[in-house]
Amino acid sequence: MIIDKKAVNEKYTGGVEQFRIDYEIPLSEINQEDDELFSLGQMNADQFDIDSLKSKGLSFDNDKQKSDDFTIVYRYGELLWDVKWLKHNSVFAWHLDTSPDLISKMEGICKMPVNDIMKEMDNGNNLLKAIRLMHL
Repeated sequence: MIIDKKAVNEKYTGGVEQFRIDYEIPLSEINQEDDELFSLGQMNADQFDIDSLKSKGLSFDNDKQKSDDFTIVYRYGELLWDVKWLKHNSVFAWHLDTSPDLISKMEGICKMPVNDIMKEMDNGNNLLKAIRLMHL
């Protein structure tokens, strides 16, 4: 599941900080964040607790089975429903507001041979984790 941080900040009870607590973002091996998005992981789309997100303030249209605040991305890059703020390929998803520098870094990773990515991971550098700006 990919969630727009702007929606969390504006709508989610307790905002971004509470969302991080609720989904154990700093501690989780699966749930991640970058500067614009949160990513929550499950094995199957039907395992996400959409009712909990709704009860905390995020939108979801039960009749249309979609939201403008979040979407679900299948493992190989297809979206369950489109949202206007998200771009994606088969490896990464990114917000339209993502900086060109980070997009360039992501594109470089996507062009790397799998063996090089695996070597980086063996050295403790997981190139497939959320790519973030380094704030100085």
